[in-house]
Amino acid sequence: MTPGPAFQRPSQRELAAARKVVRQQDMDRAIAEGTLTVRAMTAEERAQSNARFAAAAKTRAAGSNIRRYR
Repeated sequence: MTPGPAFQRPSQRELAAARKVVRQQDMDRAIAEGTLTVRAMTAEERAQSNARFAAAAKTRAAGSNIRRYR
């Protein structure tokens, strides 16, 4: 008798994909139940988001986010 295939631990990518499926199902259920509302950003919110993103990118480019061990 030959042994079957050895158990192979799922990869981090597979685990993340499985978590994403569960999270999406939870969100879909919440939307259907009316406990979660999804809407588009207003023009003002989009401008604020873009400004935050640009500021963060500038900070990253400046290298001030270097991880330091203490």
